[in-house]
Amino acid sequence: MTLVELCRAQAARRGEQRQFTFLDDTGSPAQTLTCAQLDLRARAIGAVLAGRAAPGSRAVLGYPPGLDFVTAFFGCLYAGLVPVPAPAPVRTRGDARHLRLRAIFADCAPDLLLSTVDALPRADTLLADTAPEHRPKPLATNEIPDSAATGWQPPEITGDSIAYLQYTSGTTGRPRGVVLTQRNVLHNLSLITANGSRPEEDLDALPPVVSWLPVFHDMGLVSGVLQPVYLGFGSVLMSSQSFVAAPVRWLRAISEHRAAISVAPGFGYEECLRRVPAGAAEGLDLSSWRLAVIGDEPVRASTIEEFSRRFAPAGFRRSAFFPSYGMAESTVMVSGGPVEPPPMIRGFDAAALAKGQVRVAGRGRLARRLVGLGQVRAGLEVAVVDPATRAPCPPDVLGEILISGPSIGQGYWDTRRAAATPFGVSVPGRNGGTFLRTGSLGFLWEGQLFATCRVGDLIIADGRQHYPYDLESTAGLAHPAIRGNRCCAFATPEGVVLVAELGRSAGVVPAAVAEAVRIAIRIGHGLDLAAVVPAPLGALPYTTSAKLRRAECRARYLRGVLPVVTPGPK
Repeated sequence: MTLVELCRAQAARRGEQRQFTFLDDTGSPAQTLTCAQLDLRARAIGAVLAGRAAPGSRAVLGYPPGLDFVTAFFGCLYAGLVPVPAPAPVRTRGDARHLRLRAIFADCAPDLLLSTVDALPRADTLLADTAPEHRPKPLATNEIPDSAATGWQPPEITGDSIAYLQYTSGTTGRPRGVVLTQRNVLHNLSLITANGSRPEEDLDALPPVVSWLPVFHDMGLVSGVLQPVYLGFGSVLMSSQSFVAAPVRWLRAISEHRAAISVAPGFGYEECLRRVPAGAAEGLDLSSWRLAVIGDEPVRASTIEEFSRRFAPAGFRRSAFFPSYGMAESTVMVSGGPVEPPPMIRGFDAAALAKGQVRVAGRGRLARRLVGLGQVRAGLEVAVVDPATRAPCPPDVLGEILISGPSIGQGYWDTRRAAATPFGVSVPGRNGGTFLRTGSLGFLWEGQLFATCRVGDLIIADGRQHYPYDLESTAGLAHPAIRGNRCCAFATPEGVVLVAELGRSAGVVPAAVAEAVRIAIRIGHGLDLAAVVPAPLGALPYTTSAKLRRAECRARYLRGVLPVVTPGPK
């Protein structure tokens, strides 16, 4: 089975049933696609693309929000090309999306840049900035007529053929293109199905999934596009900009479409807590939401508890929360589930964790509450190892999480420029199989995977380990002028630095904010900060999937280019 055969089979089986709906900012359907229409458009686009590029050529998909991305993605597969999901082009050279596209062009040297007739003119600057040998030819797929489908010929692809290149979010460095085969993707889709369903469940009868996640990121692509086609249920999509402008639109879409599944990072749920007032939540019915997937590193217990309390009157059940762990290098999911038991939240001894040891907190001991990220199904294997030696760790010792199995990608596209690769790592005593280094610290406990920190983000001071997320959470509550959780902690040669974005509060005294943060960190963590940096709104660098780029923040601080709020005139 390939993704092409899967899509064709769904078209034959479900025909005129609606597969995709795209909502505008009012929540009204702006575009729709039935299963048959998706297959027709994919054949038409595939026929044209096959005449423009050789099999295996890369085609970058730079679409504005809407369903043209979906038809182009499957059109590439129907042509035997390799789709490369990416953000829509913009004219501004300093924009993160412009820089990301330039990096993708330089990395995979695509033959084609696919988009809509309205969006392609915005690629002029991007194409002018691209070296001729890496400059793709632009093509507007929404101008391709359905009649072109008569010229389509099935491509010669197998389970080992590349399905697509999934570029990482760039949290820890430049985006890297993960090579995912048809077999990798289909295995992960089956894994997600096994983790997220009950044996007796009729998956065909599930209400739709609702998603605002960008489709060029792994979580958005798999949950909003591929999994619905794999299982045959509908997908209701909306733009991430629409969600960010008014988070209640996400909840309204779930309520109005009686969605069973919706997926978001912790950021999405926290935005609802911050920006959906009680009055706006009245009239919502979230009782159909049976799987509220939350993926983060780490997932915060407070997010789960506060969201469950706030939206319980609207029918939301705490047991719907489905913490999970995954990454682009593993297609997406590594662990998750089981369905319906409330999330596993355990209090571990904070002092032991600071020494790299795992112990449940006893009475009177300071506890760090961690959320289990679900079970690891048969077919994937997890090893927890010493990050330096790769020797397996005892069950009560923190280590780096390594994973092995059919969902793991084949490596990065351009390995020639990689000084080191996390793929193909051996682990002593594990039967000669190879593993992927995730770069995450964690452990297995009571059948679930726990992740505590990125290896590169771990802060070691005075012989103790500190997790930046804990320091940032404490700092975020230290002074009302600090904007939500927008803080960043990292280690420097001089000591630990914490950057905190300040809101637009008149009369804020930066020195008072810094002192409040110092005191809170000293009391809560026994740590003296080397510096507290009050920063203006927008100073902290984030990826396009709302992940904090700690390494980049640290680099900007050390270069002296991080914006700082200075005291105003008296």
